[in-house]
Amino acid sequence: MKLPLSVYYITLNEEERLPESLEKVKDWADEIIVVDSGSTDRTCELAEAAGARVVYREWEGFASQKAYASSLCANDWVLDLDADEVLSDTLVRNIKQLFSKPIYPDIAGYRMRWVLSSPNPRHPFRHDKSKKILRLYNRKRAAIHAEKHSNDDRPRVHTGSVLELKGDVLHRTLISLEQMERKYIQLSSEQARFLYEKGRRISTPRLMVEFPLKFLKYYLIHRQVLNGWFGFSVSVVAANRNFMRLAKARELQMLEGISRSGGEEQ
Repeated sequence: MKLPLSVYYITLNEEERLPESLEKVKDWADEIIVVDSGSTDRTCELAEAAGARVVYREWEGFASQKAYASSLCANDWVLDLDADEVLSDTLVRNIKQLFSKPIYPDIAGYRMRWVLSSPNPRHPFRHDKSKKILRLYNRKRAAIHAEKHSNDDRPRVHTGSVLELKGDVLHRTLISLEQMERKYIQLSSEQARFLYEKGRRISTPRLMVEFPLKFLKYYLIHRQVLNGWFGFSVSVVAANRNFMRLAKARELQMLEGISRSGGEEQ
């Protein structure tokens, strides 16, 4: 029996990871929406084979894409998943149990534990700090702010309460360091554009402390130190993404200033 729930994804060349995520939801979700931004692999084909409705939309940033995907859903209750996220069996059971009876009307959504899940049990990328995230929500009570180039893709609750649902969202984020680096190049560029368009000034002191502070955050607070040399490498790549978003934003501001002063000289 299908639940009155829509699941939505945003994708780009995710044929390797999307099928595992779809497998966990395709038998019980009333609707699956996939907003794709131009995949050249079998992502769209595999999504349609799993019963998803696939819609093309040019990439405008995570927040804008997810808000659009949510707007296409037919149900009020929606589940926001990334292609590299897989629901645990416990979470699937609890979602089914939740929708087996009416949900109180004043509930806006449910948080669930989001945990790193290594691509292989023997892989050194195992330890990371888990967190609670809101992914299952009622569109009448929460929404993602659709802002172009923004990566703030978390739903914001405007009315109602948020409860917790037991079970994990398994984050299969890592394929390789190369894939991680490519992803972060895109992310840092988008974040830089967002900061630039918002007029956020990036000071030199902030720029100089960004990398070491973020490295220590990932390496110690996120416990990547437990992952040995690989955790050290992941922390460097992740910290560099944070540094480069500021450096690229500062560069855009610098180029704007050069262009403006050049125009004045003419």
